[in-house]
Amino acid sequence: MTVRPSFSRSLRRLADDTMRGLALVLVRIFFRRVETEHGERLPEHGPVLVVANHTNGLVDGLLLMATLRRYPRFLGKSTLFKIPPLWPFLKLAGVIPVYRAADGGPTERNASAFATSDRLLARQGVVAIFPEGISHDESALQPLRTGAARIALEAAIGSDVPDVAIAAVGLLYDDKATFRSRALVRIGEPSDVSPWGELYRQDGREAVRQLTDAVARQLREVSPPYASWAQADELARIAEVVVRTPDERLPGDVDLAERAAVADRLASAAQRIDLGPRFDGLRAGYAAYEQDLHLLGLTDAQVASRYTRRTLRGSVAWSLAKVAVATPFALIGIIVHVIPFQIVKQLAKRPRNEGIKATVKLLGCFTLFLLTYTVIGFLVGTHWGAWLGLVAAVVAPLCGYLAVRLFERVKRVGGLLEGYRTMRGRKDVLESVFAHRRRVVASARALLEQA
Repeated sequence: MTVRPSFSRSLRRLADDTMRGLALVLVRIFFRRVETEHGERLPEHGPVLVVANHTNGLVDGLLLMATLRRYPRFLGKSTLFKIPPLWPFLKLAGVIPVYRAADGGPTERNASAFATSDRLLARQGVVAIFPEGISHDESALQPLRTGAARIALEAAIGSDVPDVAIAAVGLLYDDKATFRSRALVRIGEPSDVSPWGELYRQDGREAVRQLTDAVARQLREVSPPYASWAQADELARIAEVVVRTPDERLPGDVDLAERAAVADRLASAAQRIDLGPRFDGLRAGYAAYEQDLHLLGLTDAQVASRYTRRTLRGSVAWSLAKVAVATPFALIGIIVHVIPFQIVKQLAKRPRNEGIKATVKLLGCFTLFLLTYTVIGFLVGTHWGAWLGLVAAVVAPLCGYLAVRLFERVKRVGGLLEGYRTMRGRKDVLESVFAHRRRVVASARALLEQA
């Protein structure tokens, strides 16, 4: 039976919408907060090739699906299709398999992958690729494969698709394998492929090489330029102090995009020999301030937030009211999820790659939780009717989410109370702590201005 093209496209749109909705749910649950920087830069119309750094396994793809304003069609290594629990989702997402010689795959079948990408771009679609070719734990961008450049040039020049653009996307995580951490999606300025057209007609290999180098430069503009993860962690903590403004509000997160921008500028300053002494001075000053925090058992957020007793009482009272209402439902969520969560927690300890750990946690929890909800719905439905079974299957994940939020709320209240008690009880040393903090901020800002 022949499937009509219009029906096939409608089915594909339905699958795309379903996968985007699923990605939104998974990302919203796994991450406490996701920020998108310059989302408007991704063209609303026209053919776009999205290139992104790749440090967090399948989570990277889900994050792009959930945050980009246009649904991307991914190219992914063929070995992923051999993982039984993953195969249906790859099909649902419309992932295009790529066969790598390193995996022993039939590389001649990649002609089909390039042809599919060509058709998608010709239809004004969005194709996404991770040009590093691997998910890694390195702190810097890895050497790029040439696939992205070949796809863009073949579509723009070989198939005469007008206005093909390349958009680089940087994916940054404050702790990528940790549940309820934060993520940042940075979108760079799109670039036109046409300037390489003449060279591609004369020397295709050289055009591919030059465009690959240009793509690498685009990615480095939106990806963290750190010498090591130790440096990345240190500069992120310094940047958080710099961007956090002391006020009377309760402690909270700083803007991740703003923090990342300052950390990137500090990393660039660290590479300049003429700024070496200033940078070393900044590090020493921050080490002294961090020691103050450690000795007092405080965080920078607590030190910077000079909240009053009245503000504290209001926040604690409101939080306790929420906890009181949510606790019965949260207890149900804990009972339902504790066993599958512990199973996934143990499984996630096995991979060495941090990005793969996050993938195991995300997909493992999704699979086991979905199985748990199905069993609950079946058991309740068998004893009390199908409608109650359906209600139980829907309520179970909501109770689990309430349990997560409850834990976060209780932890926050505990931090507020402990911070306030310490700040009130150690006023004799706080002025020294404040002075160390001011010196860190002043030193960092002076370094950034000079850089």
